[in-house]
Amino acid sequence: MLEHLSPLLSLESLSYSLKTKQTNMKKFLLQFSAIFILFSSQVFAEDVQEFPNVSGNVLFQAAVDRVMSTQQSGVSPNNAYVYVEPNISLNFNKNWSLKTDWRLQPNNILTTRDSTYPERYRTFFQADRGLKPQDEGLLVEELKLDFKNEDMNFFVGKFDPTFGTAYRKSKRIGVFTSQFAEDYNLREKIGGGISALLENSKVTFNTFFNDTTGMSRSALDSRSRASRSNGIAGNTGTLSSYSASMEGENLFAVENLFYNVGYRSLGVDRLDNRRREKGYVFGSEYVHEISLSTSIIPFIEIVKIDDFTGEKNRNATYTTIALMGKYSSWIGSVSHLSRNIRQSQRSSNMSDRQLQLSVGYKFNDNLTLDFTRANVKENGNGGTVFGAVLSYIYKF
Repeated sequence: MLEHLSPLLSLESLSYSLKTKQTNMKKFLLQFSAIFILFSSQVFAEDVQEFPNVSGNVLFQAAVDRVMSTQQSGVSPNNAYVYVEPNISLNFNKNWSLKTDWRLQPNNILTTRDSTYPERYRTFFQADRGLKPQDEGLLVEELKLDFKNEDMNFFVGKFDPTFGTAYRKSKRIGVFTSQFAEDYNLREKIGGGISALLENSKVTFNTFFNDTTGMSRSALDSRSRASRSNGIAGNTGTLSSYSASMEGENLFAVENLFYNVGYRSLGVDRLDNRRREKGYVFGSEYVHEISLSTSIIPFIEIVKIDDFTGEKNRNATYTTIALMGKYSSWIGSVSHLSRNIRQSQRSSNMSDRQLQLSVGYKFNDNLTLDFTRANVKENGNGGTVFGAVLSYIYKF
């Protein structure tokens, strides 16, 4: 009897062994799958961006300049100030964000709101110079709701409409170039805009009016609220002002040939001797690479504005011509900037200029140091100014 049962016992043992191995294999596969999924989620977690989040950068600048000589009397020779520009975005998801741009700057030196020259960003030969921390003011430059995808960008709020590029500090065309070209930068407007993001270019349309709300004040030094009744172009309180611009690269299929063109039209209130301001800009630069570490960059930007600041028959032309050379971490440049304003309602026209020689060094991607010697003619007076600026940008 046992002899007949032994084969059956052997088959049952073999079957039980196979079932056990299958069970163990299933457990192994389940454990392996669980470990793989857990590991994969940890590996790829860095590639999955969590929202909401905060991103942006902060530009820190320490600047000094000295008037070596001038024909104008009463000018304080030495000047120094700190400039900080935080650019911060609160990103709700990959498309929507709240973008802000702030400026901590000396309002006695920059954006003085001179009633005689409403466009003037800085006057170089002035008595009110020097290191004065009490004059540092915090401005709300931009505060806008922004939507962006691969094809377009839409925004609404307080912002700087696009028009020209020479005032951008990232170009490093001497220490004073951006402060001179800021005259025609459209700043502190309220409205909205939309951009089409093409393959090698961006086309933008903006509509706006000047900010005369409480956001036009500044903290710390208490810059006053902008006047609503001074008749300056754009001060209508309605979306009657607009600008259109296009900038890109590889113009005419030429690699490293960059360009920007733009048009602006700013409305005015119905007052005597006021007229809608209209302006045009064309700019171009070409990066000629001699080697991996050496390049030469010619740059030009021309701006023509009729009825500048809304004053009838006040017509301005700004021209910036520069030649920059880069070698390794060094940059050198020679530049000429001119500002010619014909103004029939005033006793004299304006013919100002800057001729600058500059050299700078880039310590790393975030830290640069630039020196400039400039011959300046301003308001009919000539002079020589030496300046230096140490710049650091923190990104997050």
